[in-house]
Amino acid sequence: MVEFSVEERLRSAETVCRGLLVPFRQPALEQRAHRAFAADAIPGIVCAPKGPLPNGYVQLGVSFPFRDDGARVRALFALPPKRIGKAHSPYDVLGMLRANAFEGAAALIELRALCESHGVEAGLFGSAALQILTGLSYLESRSDVDAVVRPCGVAKLRLVHAGLAALRHDHGRKFDVEVTLPDGIGVKLDELMSSTNTVLGRGIDGVRLLDRAAVVRALDQSEGSSVSDGRITSEESEDGSQSKNAEQG
Repeated sequence: MVEFSVEERLRSAETVCRGLLVPFRQPALEQRAHRAFAADAIPGIVCAPKGPLPNGYVQLGVSFPFRDDGARVRALFALPPKRIGKAHSPYDVLGMLRANAFEGAAALIELRALCESHGVEAGLFGSAALQILTGLSYLESRSDVDAVVRPCGVAKLRLVHAGLAALRHDHGRKFDVEVTLPDGIGVKLDELMSSTNTVLGRGIDGVRLLDRAAVVRALDQSEGSSVSDGRITSEESEDGSQSKNAEQG
């Protein structure tokens, strides 16, 4: 997530409104979005390009703290990096969380404590991260908690996964945790802990199926090595062994 200066929010508010997704292109919503982006410290979310961009521009999304007909109002736009302010990783955001900062903060505090107790570094994105950064009403009673954890051994991840059941029960929320692999691709913790042969890998360039056993090996190897950037594919030989990692660097 990235910040904008006061001047940039005023300058870009009209551009953001032109980028409202099609269902939200209504005069009343456009006016509300313009006022909100200009007045509130709503961050941009760096995302994959949704189409051709001007040379050197970065694709950004905006999620507003209000809904229309049950759907979160969103927009897409692009800016050159020089017009973008400070960036915050998901891990930075969770580090900013303070107890009793808002209703629902307790669940996030407990998630952080659970991960820390098992030596797993966690971060937040989605509505929970937006709530922390802005103080605006993003995290609703029905909102999932979207989290990400850095690469680590599967034994640690299994302990975190088991602890999430108690958090779900105690707080009545779904905790949707994604594990970052050594090559930067993300997989859902629930899928990784399942008995399926393949898991879905998500990256800035799209999604693809990965061999779950290979993912487990890569994560366990990452415990003892900081250099592990080979791609993990779902291709296997006839005897079931994993093919060599396909891409390097």
